[in-house]
Amino acid sequence: MSTLANRSAPALGPISREKTARLVSRALGVTPDVLDAGFRAATLADLPAVLALRRRVLGDALTWDDERYVRWRYLPEPGERSLATCWLCTRGDELLGMIGTEALCLQAGDLRQQVHAAMDLMVQPEWAGSGLGVWVNQTVCERLGCVLAIGSNPNSKGVLARTFEALPARRTHTHPLHFAHFMAKRLPHGLLAGVAAGLADAAMVVLRVGRLWSTGWRLSVTQLAQWAPGTPEHSDIETLLQAAQRSDRVEVDRDAATLAHRLLANPRTRCEVWLARDGARPVGMVATRSVPIEGGRHAVQVLDAVIDPACQRPALRALLARVTARAFRRGADYLTWTLYDPALEAELKPLMFRTMPHTYETMSWVCPDAAFREAVLARAGWSLSDIHTDRDSA
Repeated sequence: MSTLANRSAPALGPISREKTARLVSRALGVTPDVLDAGFRAATLADLPAVLALRRRVLGDALTWDDERYVRWRYLPEPGERSLATCWLCTRGDELLGMIGTEALCLQAGDLRQQVHAAMDLMVQPEWAGSGLGVWVNQTVCERLGCVLAIGSNPNSKGVLARTFEALPARRTHTHPLHFAHFMAKRLPHGLLAGVAAGLADAAMVVLRVGRLWSTGWRLSVTQLAQWAPGTPEHSDIETLLQAAQRSDRVEVDRDAATLAHRLLANPRTRCEVWLARDGARPVGMVATRSVPIEGGRHAVQVLDAVIDPACQRPALRALLARVTARAFRRGADYLTWTLYDPALEAELKPLMFRTMPHTYETMSWVCPDAAFREAVLARAGWSLSDIHTDRDSA
């Protein structure tokens, strides 16, 4: 959940929305009622103002066609698909801030609940530190009920602490592919570093052949460029999404059409999608993207994975064999995967994935439904992936 709101807010406990409203409305020179009345869902007519706010907040970090992106996620043309709602905080005709929410249907055991994932929280820079970001979060929670925040950053932690209850954080796992940069930082002699990196690269290739290819060899793995309704690929994805659901974790309901929109139509990220089959039966899918890292290098990130638990180990290893081989040939330094699913994470340990600390892979929420809240907290795992966040850039 990205934000530049309330930069200096300390990580304090939750405060009431009424108190926040009084403080913010006083700073803005309006009444709490006027402040509340100015909070509304965006329409296509608001697109220029939304884009202008995002340009101010993101600055030089905005390197993509943001209009295409905002239309894809929030404000499509009539009749086109969108993923989320863009909420605006306004004062008259002036746009003060925004937040996005995506409606997700979660299932925990026999209980189902609509939960709204929050993202893209931004306020005008002159109102950073006013509490406006906290009020926007609190207002979304009051209007929508159950709200989930996936991820944080140095600017948003204080905002989240004042609104949300912490959930277990997701964990990032990293598998090395090339060791040149690693060895160059640790060995002073260039030739020695090059030899050591070559030996380490070869050792990891042998490991992958032994542990990935030898287990998943009987499965076929193909790359999917698209899956339209009515095609065999679309049917395979629908079948797999149903087969992959597990009662021991919190499941996010998904469908093949929405998944195609997320992975194949995102104007900011080029994804590669791989489907594993055991004969004619689909047993696993992995989606990846290339992400730049310092020094002109790149890594490959697992954006999403759907694995049939009845074929978990061979499906996962067959897919990782294909993904790591392709990433290795293209010179990626490592493969990274962030998730909160102990059953899948246990499969990564024998494959030389290292768990890396990541301060900002947090999850937090507001859930007024006590029964659903308890059902969620009783489960040690979620099917959430990085496609459910607002980190869409490659």
